[in-house]
Amino acid sequence: MSPWDYGRPPYDKPPYDRPPYDRNDAYAGEDTVRYDEDDGTDRYPITWEQDPWPPQRHWPRVRWWMAALVAVAAGSVAAALVLTSGSGGQPGAAQSSPPLQTMAPALPTPPPSPVARGALTMAQAQQVLAAYTTANNTANAQRSDSLLATIETGSSYAIDAGLYRLQGAENAATYPAFRPQRAQYYIPRETGYPRWFVVQVANAELAAPAKITGTEYLLFTQARAGAPWQNAVEPYLLSGAAAPAVSLGTDGLATPVTAAMALSVPVGQIAQVTASSLDGAGPLPNPGNLADVMDRGFWQGKLPASSVTDAHTPSGPVYGLRTSDGGALLFYADAAELTLTAPTGEAMHLTIPGFYSPSQSLTRAGVGYLEQFATYDPPSGSAGLRVVADYSGITSSGN
Repeated sequence: MSPWDYGRPPYDKPPYDRPPYDRNDAYAGEDTVRYDEDDGTDRYPITWEQDPWPPQRHWPRVRWWMAALVAVAAGSVAAALVLTSGSGGQPGAAQSSPPLQTMAPALPTPPPSPVARGALTMAQAQQVLAAYTTANNTANAQRSDSLLATIETGSSYAIDAGLYRLQGAENAATYPAFRPQRAQYYIPRETGYPRWFVVQVANAELAAPAKITGTEYLLFTQARAGAPWQNAVEPYLLSGAAAPAVSLGTDGLATPVTAAMALSVPVGQIAQVTASSLDGAGPLPNPGNLADVMDRGFWQGKLPASSVTDAHTPSGPVYGLRTSDGGALLFYADAAELTLTAPTGEAMHLTIPGFYSPSQSLTRAGVGYLEQFATYDPPSGSAGLRVVADYSGITSSGN
């Protein structure tokens, strides 16, 4: 887990407060683009370069805009760019999900013993969450990729390691320790490997345990007997989102989704449908808060003369739980690649802490992202397909 794990966007505390970008900060004169002087409050003072001919001009000083985001939202990182001349996640009796169970000061009372042979028990799932929380707090305090890799895998590891990288490049304070204050477990009725389960948690900082700072789903997987349990997907509930009720049997277990379920979007196609929708050609509404989407809007608004493209692809497996209405709550990830191409004859000096340095002179730059989703997929023929939780971040860079 990273900044949004404790309920805030990554730069909402001093000294990282930044006002919204004001388009009046830079404006064009007859022959020159003027800029306001740096008053020392910008997180990244922007330099610029001049062309010797035609007559000298300044590129506008670019301010990074960081909107105030709710706890579940992924956001863009601080960035800047200067252009210069040159090249350069068997049915039982269905019931609605119970309220989140209180973890503090006492753990939830386990449900009846599972009847499915080999199914994970409540006590075991509680132990997984407790161990993860302890190790994650330690990894966050040390910004340790190696420790993080023992408790996270796939897109969760990649996103959080990327945020460690960004945080380290900024010499930012480490994240405060937290713990789940409430938890609701969804353990699938399964007997084989890989095993997995989902827990919906409401987190609070240890320093302020009465204040819930964010609610998320944590999906844990175990590849084989004896292998470690690792967090693979961790999307945060969107502001105002109505999470669907997961169907639980009389044994307290959830029903995993299979390819045979009649859903609005077949389970095997949900990741591609999401990617196509984010690229503008699909039925899933865009949640509007994904890191690459915010970054794309920024670059398109500031660099109209350059080429800015954004493409999405499926990434990794899909996990699903049957909901009480016959639909499904699906957990999965997509990848995104944002590509910036400088205008002909010009080069970019791009600043994304931990990924791009302004000392690099580039004609083309790629920024890779991973995006996690918890999506409600209604029964076939029904409406209501929607993302209920997500999480995203920069994971790579390349020219």
